Amino acid sequence: MKFIDLLLSLTISTLSFANSINFLKLIKRDVIYDEEAFLNNLSEECRTEYEISEYYNKCMSDITLVNYKNSFSDTESEKCKIFFSDPLKYFPSCQNIPEFKEIFHPAINKTYQQSNKIFCQTNEEGELCPYSLSMMTKGGSINVLLDQCKSKKCTESLLEIFNNISIDQFTVFENSTYTTGNFNYNELNLVNQYISILESKKSQYLHVTSNASHINIDASLLIFLVILLLLIF
Repeated sequence: MKFIDLLLSLTISTLSFANSINFLKLIKRDVIYDEEAFLNNLSEECRTEYEISEYYNKCMSDITLVNYKNSFSDTESEKCKIFFSDPLKYFPSCQNIPEFKEIFHPAINKTYQQSNKIFCQTNEEGELCPYSLSMMTKGGSINVLLDQCKSKKCTESLLEIFNNISIDQFTVFENSTYTTGNFNYNELNLVNQYISILESKKSQYLHVTSNASHINIDASLLIFLVILLLLIF
């Protein structure tokens, strides 16, 4: 399910600038979602309606390196925004199934949308932000966050999402019918650790020096062009 991408990406070991752990690799999945059990409990009519739904396939699709450009357009479309405002009405055959209602609980619905936003982040040049790229490839190191900080736009857009993640999102997911296990304190505190890193002076220094590098390159190019023109004329 798409909604687990964001929460599971946060259930990772404690971060610090001093270490070099593979922080995006899920070393522990204390909360496990049984999608097969969920789907098997739906009526045939509901399951068919759910799986062939244009809204499900466009607004909640898995975003990959192959389809991300089209997926970005879909998830940011007005159609998907309207869908997420009241998703249950688009699955009339499923509305009386309590377990189905769970996956569109307001807290989980919020996580769907945050997950889409994390996957769809781009820097000032329109390229994928490092964290978005790592979410797609399911890998990375502490350098991913440091690379994220080299772009002010990438840093601020990720901060905006993390600052809006609440404990309720973890609690609702943990307590749903088709999940087992519990999040521990360290996992729940990871969002705050991410925020601390992204708001740190080191982060600000990285995107300041990155901007300075662009300015230096542009200045060097301008000087080269001026010299070239002088030689020609």
